[in-house]
Amino acid sequence: MPDQTFRKTVLDNGVRILTEELPYLKSASIGIWVRSGSRFEPESLNGMSHFLEHMLFKGTNKRDVLQLAKEIDAVGGALNAYTSKELTSFYCKVLSENLGIASELLTDIYLNSCFPEEEIEREKQVVYQEIYQLEDTPEDLVNELFYSRLWSGDPFGSPIMGSAENVRSFDRNKVVAFKTDNYTPADTIVCAVGKLDHDRFVDMIRPEMECLKNGSSAKVQVRPKAVSGVEIHPKSSEQIHFCFGTEGPSSKDRDRHAAYLYNTILGGGMSSRLFQEVREKRGLAYNIYSFFSSYSDTGTIGVGACTEPNMFEELLDVVGKETMRMPDSITSDEFQAAKNYIRGNLILANESSDSRMSRLAKGEIYYGDYVSLDEIIDDIQGVTFEQTRDFASSLNNSQNFTASVIGPVSPSFDIKSHFGR
Repeated sequence: MPDQTFRKTVLDNGVRILTEELPYLKSASIGIWVRSGSRFEPESLNGMSHFLEHMLFKGTNKRDVLQLAKEIDAVGGALNAYTSKELTSFYCKVLSENLGIASELLTDIYLNSCFPEEEIEREKQVVYQEIYQLEDTPEDLVNELFYSRLWSGDPFGSPIMGSAENVRSFDRNKVVAFKTDNYTPADTIVCAVGKLDHDRFVDMIRPEMECLKNGSSAKVQVRPKAVSGVEIHPKSSEQIHFCFGTEGPSSKDRDRHAAYLYNTILGGGMSSRLFQEVREKRGLAYNIYSFFSSYSDTGTIGVGACTEPNMFEELLDVVGKETMRMPDSITSDEFQAAKNYIRGNLILANESSDSRMSRLAKGEIYYGDYVSLDEIIDDIQGVTFEQTRDFASSLNNSQNFTASVIGPVSPSFDIKSHFGR
């Protein structure tokens, strides 16, 4: 039976408006999502999606940058945005009585930003600092380098923020052209969750969003090809940071739910194998984790950690052993505990209107439909013990791994030898 709190309206120009009515809340979360991210950028414009996200907050035809900040602060709301490899999201959370203010602010920045030249030059300095901060933060940089190595030769591996050199080349003409081409009705979704009425919300949004026109560029999406290999970046530091992994299931792959369970057992929580073996039993690292991220046509799955140089080889041995023995050693207790862990996390996240709004948008973007919490939980519960072990076996070839390392490590160091076969 479909969820009666969910409604969807498609405007004449193709903009989709999705809502989930939760009358017991006193707040509402609203977001405008656009299919624009680093994987769709040509090399010369890498970083433009992220830069444009910044620029939409720098003044419109109606409001300057200070007025935008004052209006959302005046109602105690929160206004923010983020850019990923495939999506850019602009979102706001307010008391339900201020939904009209939030809707007007979001549509104004999305449709009417004017990109003053002086603001473009000023914001370049901010983005430079963001890029330099990443480069000075090894735990973040090693993940960026991992993606770059795993998807080398494909835009999917390009950094979301781009390079300082690219950002330096951005001007108003490039920003305006990129927005016109990429922020199209077919690629735009408006989502709202909370105490609201769908029809009233559509009436509130329709006049502005129906003004959005089609751009001239068509996004070409080719599934990226994962590349195995190791990149060591020698650096004098107190710790060695490393990240290794391989291609994982996409958001539509039938193995994705088994991947969530595998990831949870391996390194997804405090009772996970890696946390217990690496941190609790041996004290080899403060931070050790596994990760699984799925996208529209691919995914990544792997492990990250940092440790002192004299413990690096022992850490690799433990991580390699725990990873390689997964197919033959997963127990039924671990398997059931992982299901319970994921179920609990999903239900707790569902208490947040922000999380529900994000689920609405991603369900529409990736599946073209509403995906309820119960459906997701049922899919996780439906994964068998054998499916999870089979998935673990499919990953169990060290020759398919990609690894990135930052720290005092020789470029000739053989990482893969610590992962057995």
